[in-house]
Amino acid sequence: MIKKFKRGNWGDIPNQNPKSFICWNCNNKVASEKAYASYLPPHDRSYIFICPHCNAPNIYDDESNPVILPLPGKEIKKLPELIEKNYDEIRKCMQAGCFNAAIMMMRKMIMNIAVEEGAEEGKTFTEYIDFLCSEGIVPKKSRSKADSVRELGNSANHEIENRSLNEAENCFEFIELLLKVNYEFSDDEDE
Repeated sequence: MIKKFKRGNWGDIPNQNPKSFICWNCNNKVASEKAYASYLPPHDRSYIFICPHCNAPNIYDDESNPVILPLPGKEIKKLPELIEKNYDEIRKCMQAGCFNAAIMMMRKMIMNIAVEEGAEEGKTFTEYIDFLCSEGIVPKKSRSKADSVRELGNSANHEIENRSLNEAENCFEFIELLLKVNYEFSDDEDE
């Protein structure tokens, strides 16, 4: 079982105190009084809160954990098509709580950025990072961050231990900043 939902009947909750949350669907911070709960005495309760902005159901399991997380990051303008597809996939992996997959995709993103910027395909990930640093795409003082994404992605791919939310968020912040600086905020002409 991925999330914990014990047997119980779903019903609306009249006069519910507003619940504040970030909607997984529209990414707005909202408060909702419209809610449904499944209650199994004595303590187990799952909830569905309806987003007042987009009307999407936001589901919380018996441990009050969201079933679908808010979509992390922001849409980034001027991304090359392949990089944009990979960035969207990373965001969806993060949203679904698939942190191993997200970190492996971020490692792949380093390769994709390097090749997009002129590196030859088929190089090692260390060579891709060397290329990105020598071309100024990864700032000199951020090399260790790029190496960290490479190492965590390698670990997620080849080791038993699972990667954590915190590790994925740290990698994501670096990748998102790298994409913004080199594409959205670049001096290249707008498309």
